[in-house]
Amino acid sequence: MLMILAVVLAALLLCFLLFRRHVGVPFLAMIAGISVYSMYGEKFAHVIGDWVPNIGADLAQHILYIVFVALFPLILYFRAGKSGLFGVLRIVEACIFALLITMQISGPLASIFSFDTLARELADWIQGVHSYLMIGGIIFAYVDTFLYRAGKIY
Repeated sequence: MLMILAVVLAALLLCFLLFRRHVGVPFLAMIAGISVYSMYGEKFAHVIGDWVPNIGADLAQHILYIVFVALFPLILYFRAGKSGLFGVLRIVEACIFALLITMQISGPLASIFSFDTLARELADWIQGVHSYLMIGGIIFAYVDTFLYRAGKIY
């Protein structure tokens, strides 16, 4: 499991560093996805479970969570304009966004794949600092969104 989290984090970080897109709006979309899933995810999962009998309700819930929290924001990320940040700020922006997406989908990934001892410790640590990382990410997303104007940071 730890290897899966490491691969997801490394792939997202590499993607964000190479494509250099604006991350404020995709991060806020991730927060909106969390809200939508918390309100309607269980209902959607039961509907999907009824339509596709081979998929259990738990697996459908995990897939829906990953779609709402990771897939839709990533689609928005690739549709966003080029970021005006450069140097260290660009690296920090990519690290924060990759870490937060990985942190958000670590729970469903842990339910789909088996855990080892080190992965369990990492998941427990993530749950302990989850709220602090989300607050920092929300502040960063708002600042990024408010300062972003047509590909330039003011």
